[in-house]
Amino acid sequence: MFDNVPRFARSRVFDIAPYVDRLMRSKDAYAFLIITIAHSDDFMQLTGAERGVQIDFPLVTPRQRGFEDKVREVASRKGLEVVENLGSDGTRFLDMNVNGESREVAAVCSKVLREVFSVAGVADLLFEHAGLSPGATT
Repeated sequence: MFDNVPRFARSRVFDIAPYVDRLMRSKDAYAFLIITIAHSDDFMQLTGAERGVQIDFPLVTPRQRGFEDKVREVASRKGLEVVENLGSDGTRFLDMNVNGESREVAAVCSKVLREVFSVAGVADLLFEHAGLSPGATT
């Protein structure tokens, strides 16, 4: 199967670590991971490199824009810098770089997910990904 074909899996917050590890080990410049809270439109996007990941929060819809203050507040508490970028169509994105070992990065990603979207550890998550390094996760 091609690495750039998106794949989907259902899991929970405690399963973020293996996906983040595979993203950080990937040699594919276009690798990505999108974590969506099941039965909602809430998600965060991740792209990665060996030293960490970038968490992207698009601010397209009114609901997404409603999370902006929360994203900035959580980032500030975690000591993360938020950079606002514009997409090619003018869409605003809030980006945070999280550096460290994959387990440390995954822990920050889990906290951001829980604190921004109030996700409980038992909540169903959907993992959409492409280009990740091989691993035990699908």
